[in-house]
Amino acid sequence: MKGRCQVSKVIVNTSENYRIDRVVNCLEEMFDQMGGLDKIIKPGMRVAIKPNLLAAKNPDDAATTHPSVVKAVVSMVQKAGGIVTIVESPGGPYNTALLKKVYSVTGMEAVADETGAELNYDLRVEKIENPDAKYVKSLKILKPLKDADIIINLAKLKTHRMMVYSGAVKNMFGSIAGLEKADFHLRFSDYDKFADALLDIFMASKPQINIIDGIIAMEGEGPGSGVPKYLGVLIASLDAFACDYAALKIIGVNYKDVPVLRLAEERRMFDKDQVEIAGVDIELVKPDEFDVPALEHMSQSTPLRLLRYISNKFRPRPEILHDKCITCGKCKQVCPPQAISVSEDKKMVIDYSKCISCFCCHEFCPENSIKIKKNTIRRILEYRRLS
Repeated sequence: MKGRCQVSKVIVNTSENYRIDRVVNCLEEMFDQMGGLDKIIKPGMRVAIKPNLLAAKNPDDAATTHPSVVKAVVSMVQKAGGIVTIVESPGGPYNTALLKKVYSVTGMEAVADETGAELNYDLRVEKIENPDAKYVKSLKILKPLKDADIIINLAKLKTHRMMVYSGAVKNMFGSIAGLEKADFHLRFSDYDKFADALLDIFMASKPQINIIDGIIAMEGEGPGSGVPKYLGVLIASLDAFACDYAALKIIGVNYKDVPVLRLAEERRMFDKDQVEIAGVDIELVKPDEFDVPALEHMSQSTPLRLLRYISNKFRPRPEILHDKCITCGKCKQVCPPQAISVSEDKKMVIDYSKCISCFCCHEFCPENSIKIKKNTIRRILEYRRLS
């Protein structure tokens, strides 16, 4: 991809709560600073709104894009004359039954009822070529996203145990259908290669508008088992990388510690010097602290070959807490290498010879009964750098 020279403007605004009138006002102010939504959305356009609907989680869990933010964007798009469909592929099998459950629990069903927006149940995918990609030269994405005139990427600001942070760019992984995501985890079990694959998928999905819901974010063991954290911010840009860069500035994380942004910079998809952050002064909205999964780095003096050996040999790994586990089998269902099974005594067990430490089991466990455990040797060799 060629280097970028155009300035990417990102708007940060505050909303103290999810009251729909406040969220609408906040977003209207932001779009006014971006030149107006009607400059992008024309009457009759098919607009796909892509929220983060990780799983059937209550909005108060802060694992999914809040329905008030989705409703506000839907109403604004409809006001501009757009025809809205809410599109997502949550974790697990991509079928009508799961979609219905996820739409209901996350509040999307209510949004559709109140606004007349369509909830997507079209399960078709379409293969597209991605010639400028590094690894993913062709892929299948959700047909409703492929057919949309405009994609609005409605992400959630969260930590991520594998990728450190989940925001606008990572959210477009949901353009891949259901369990097909597992194939990407298997093919790209190396964390940097997985991040590169995410960038390839993002290139193919091409959202035109990006908004991050950070009113109540998630810190700690995200993206599914973390703790809600009040930030009171919304972030918007035509550039997803600019959105993520602003979000990381707010929570105090160096973008180079996030594989997706670091590699995007190396691939000349992102240039921090071309990002203009406008709106609210982010120094005024930074939290006193924000718990991020260990930003683990080896000493700079560690030889590269040894660093890679340690990183792969002594990866953190998931561990099942049997006193909390209800043996629902969700972890087994979403495990890419099929490393999880049910033992004779009806307990979920992990075959660590197969485990690739993708943490999908941790991400989708409905009971938070999976923790991340580090090898003692790795603990000794690592240091934590939060900046």
